[in-house]
Amino acid sequence: MPVAIQPASNATAARGAWWPAVAGAFLAFVLLKLGNPVLLDHVAPPPKSPGEFLFETWPATWGYVVLAGIALLGALKWRRPVGVPWWAFALPAGWLAWQFLAATTTVEPTLTRVVLPQFTATCVCFALGLSVGGSPSARRVWLGLLAGLLVMLGAGFRQQYGGLAANREFFEQNEKNGWKDVPTDHLRELEVSRLLVRKPDGTLTTNPDLLSRLAKGRIFGTFAYANALAGTVLLLLPGALAAAWAVGERLQNVTRGVLVGLVAYMGLACLYWSGSKAGWLIALVVGGVALLHLPLPKSLKIGLVATVLMGGLAGFAWKYQSYFAGGARSANARLDYWVVAWQTACDKPLLGSGPGTFYAVYRQAKRPEAEMTRLAHNDYLQQASDSGFIGFAAFGGFVWASLVMLWRRVREEWSLLAVWLGLLGWALQAFVEFGLYIPALAWSAFFLFGWLWALSAEERREFLRGDTDSIRANS
Repeated sequence: MPVAIQPASNATAARGAWWPAVAGAFLAFVLLKLGNPVLLDHVAPPPKSPGEFLFETWPATWGYVVLAGIALLGALKWRRPVGVPWWAFALPAGWLAWQFLAATTTVEPTLTRVVLPQFTATCVCFALGLSVGGSPSARRVWLGLLAGLLVMLGAGFRQQYGGLAANREFFEQNEKNGWKDVPTDHLRELEVSRLLVRKPDGTLTTNPDLLSRLAKGRIFGTFAYANALAGTVLLLLPGALAAAWAVGERLQNVTRGVLVGLVAYMGLACLYWSGSKAGWLIALVVGGVALLHLPLPKSLKIGLVATVLMGGLAGFAWKYQSYFAGGARSANARLDYWVVAWQTACDKPLLGSGPGTFYAVYRQAKRPEAEMTRLAHNDYLQQASDSGFIGFAAFGGFVWASLVMLWRRVREEWSLLAVWLGLLGWALQAFVEFGLYIPALAWSAFFLFGWLWALSAEERREFLRGDTDSIRANS
């Protein structure tokens, strides 16, 4: 008779708890320091003072160094999770290998050299997630993620309540006096960061794009882009709410509810202040999916979902009525990007134009009146454009096949379903944004995919062992 595998002892779990805690701290660091798209690293100078080191974003290359150290720890703790299907390993590995193959025919090697390390790091984070998810006390990773998310949301609150207004006043005041009161070193940093640009006569002026951003008043937290903040909320808020509920398990229910409510308020407020229209709609979809999993009668659940969707869509229409009246400029711009991306994929279906090269392709193919962009604002289409339909299929296949199969595993366990809901939100936003090229988003998402695969497999094995033990006890 086969011997039943015994669960890890409390002592073993305690000894292994440091690894999820370290991984959680690393992900908090990623959220707070690596919020710029890698293709904009050249306009984000590295910190030069202790204050900038602590409070400003870091270049992606600095993040790679930190990741290398964490990956070494992960290699020491690595064991292949049992119960994870082979294709969950093969698809991301095949996608990454195809990116390097597509790089051999790239139309712009400089851009490709920037994104290949980002894609490699993203797959490394998937492996780290597998390692952490299969370790004792795997859920402790959310302590770091929760802390990092709260600090990021706190930055958004500071921007909403004075930070953005102070920045706007700084640029407006110095624009009036010709920037003569700003030290030369600071002017040079602002110019390198493209916050200031040169006019034809050689004088400095505020970048018009920055003035437009400041005028809109959209917060962006620790990111360079407001929609990236919205994407992070979509990805992490559901799991953070489950983590906050678990953290408060020794509190009274009222206090525990207040704690969870505070985290929810901070996340949803920052999502609203980010001004992300797609983020609003995706949040409605994710919220509707969550309501459908409540243990309530089917008719009541459908009624709740319909009420939430109608109320949310009505609020959306009221909030953005001026946007649609003005022609929905950003939506129309995205259509331009997508047409060029699709055409490029059709013209080069095998290897595409090369990883990260949409900027070079779009610059040549766009209509004269269309606005310029560096990314296609659709991760799936950009994969097709940059690396052909095989790259597209490997990336999209991994994301959506994982979501389908993981849902079957975690739909009965709310603490894991919450993480799945966040990944669903991230995958939906990838249709209209470029989170794959932002380390804070891509690394976190792929880590959580690996973590959820490993942990769901481990918990299913624990359940089956418990069921087997029960049968043996009654036989």
